[in-house]
Parts: sequence; structure tokens; C-alpha cells
Amino acid sequence: MEVPKEYISTFNRRIEKQLYSELRRDYSFPQAVCRSLSELFTSYLDLYSVQRDEGQIIFHAAL
Repeated sequence: MEVPKEYISTFNRRIEKQLYSELRRDYSFPQAVCRSLSELFTSYLDLYSVQRDEGQIIFHAAL
């Protein structure tokens, strides 16, 4: 089943905002750090969500 792009975009914004808020509240990181980490995290979600099946974990080791 294909999920419309506007729903994915809304979902990613909600995840990004929630992660940003939790980083600010729980770890007291500066706003710029929270923004950068939450954007990086959602970019990984976008990148790896198309490469895996449901329930599959992807692991990439640094060489």
C-alpha cells in the first residue's frame, strides 16, 4: 500500500518536533544542536525506511 507523500511529510515533522522537544527538555542541549540532531535523525528515517521490510533492522558498521 502506497502512503501519500503529504502524510509522510506530516509524520516526519511531528517526529522531528517531538525529538527536538525531548532533546531540549531531557538533555538541555542548545536549540541549534537539537534542531541539527532532529533533522539528522529524520533524514536517516527517510533513507532507511525504504530499504527495509517491516520488522527488519539495518546495521551499518563503520570501517
